[in-house]
Amino acid sequence: MQLDAKNRVTLDLCSSRDNITRISALLSEAFEKLDLPEEATFDLKLAATEALVNAVEHGNKYDERKMIRVSCEARNGAVIISVRDEGDGFDPAGVPDPTLPENILKEHGRGIFLMRNLCDDVCYNEKGNEVTIVKKIPNAD
Repeated sequence: MQLDAKNRVTLDLCSSRDNITRISALLSEAFEKLDLPEEATFDLKLAATEALVNAVEHGNKYDERKMIRVSCEARNGAVIISVRDEGDGFDPAGVPDPTLPENILKEHGRGIFLMRNLCDDVCYNEKGNEVTIVKKIPNAD
């Protein structure tokens, strides 16, 4: 993966499980080129993977005709990752809290929780089909 002169990259790929693995590996390469601390790399890779899984599974519903756009950049002491799908979107406030007793044993529902706990900021566009993850890292420019 080649970062441009502003330490950013954008990828457009179809919605498939194989591409989740591919993008995750490419992001790891970008983090290595940015010389990020190991813990930050782990947090960002896991958060990005969760966002990608949500985009493929919930957003685009495994429809390989639909695209996912992933962007990653380092600026202002942070790494910023955005993942956008072509789905209908959703309301993140409507996602049940996975730490409540009635949700602990459910197989799904932890992705947003993980992203929020691993990164400094997680926000969605108004439609709910794009998530932006921010991890503050000194000297990440």
